[in-house]
Amino acid sequence: MSLPKSVILYCAGSFNPITNKHLRLLELARDALHKTGQYKVVKGILVPANAKYAKDNLVAAHHRLAMVKLAVDSNAWLCTDSWEVEQSQWPPTAVALDALKDRIQDGTVSQCIYNGSAAIESDSSTQLKRKRPNDTNSHESSEETDVFARHKSAKIMLVCGSDLLRSFSVPDLWAKEHMEQILRDHGLVVVVREGSDPYQDIYSSDMISKYSHNIHIVTDWLGDDFSSTKIRTAIRRNESIKYAVPEPVLEYILKHKLYNPNYRPGFPYPSSEW
Repeated sequence: MSLPKSVILYCAGSFNPITNKHLRLLELARDALHKTGQYKVVKGILVPANAKYAKDNLVAAHHRLAMVKLAVDSNAWLCTDSWEVEQSQWPPTAVALDALKDRIQDGTVSQCIYNGSAAIESDSSTQLKRKRPNDTNSHESSEETDVFARHKSAKIMLVCGSDLLRSFSVPDLWAKEHMEQILRDHGLVVVVREGSDPYQDIYSSDMISKYSHNIHIVTDWLGDDFSSTKIRTAIRRNESIKYAVPEPVLEYILKHKLYNPNYRPGFPYPSSEW
């Protein structure tokens, strides 16, 4: 019996802000791949989008990266990667996936990876400071960094929701070669809600159907609706987002007055804990 194939899960998004739903996507994807008996997930990476990504209301990249770092801080198998936000232009997903593969194979990936309790600082110049592994006060685990060195041939799979799979069928939205590159060389783990039908999206496209063997469909039977858009709406309306985002992320939003500088959840009777 052959050993399970090592897999690194890659989840990209604006993370504006990151929510518990984003973290749950990776947990569900890992569980599903392990149940096949064919894969062993060795790492999950959350990648905030570049500032040039065409999406409205993005807060500064250093804030979004800092919030992702806080969100993964207590989870040993998750990390975040600053490579995309450090690029001068937004790199298409296929390009970013291939760049990650190259960085793992040439040993440079750790330069942009934040593991565990690696320190984060933000300064007035809106740059995120990263403590290098050889810094005196760095808490980055060399064992975690070595995961990439031990699994240089790991398969990198893109984790997404059903909306991304459906977007493959939107004319001119994706470059054809990029779609094929993702499906052929990496593969998808698509997390869907109960009652959705991603198989129709696969069937309706000749290209997607060609690589259906490299697409894993996972149903989230518990479900939730903690989208980043609704989080921002709640903040604008002074509504509580507690338990919808990781607690350190909520504290960061309050400290830096993101999305609503006058955010006062519970007003006019705010809880003392705020």
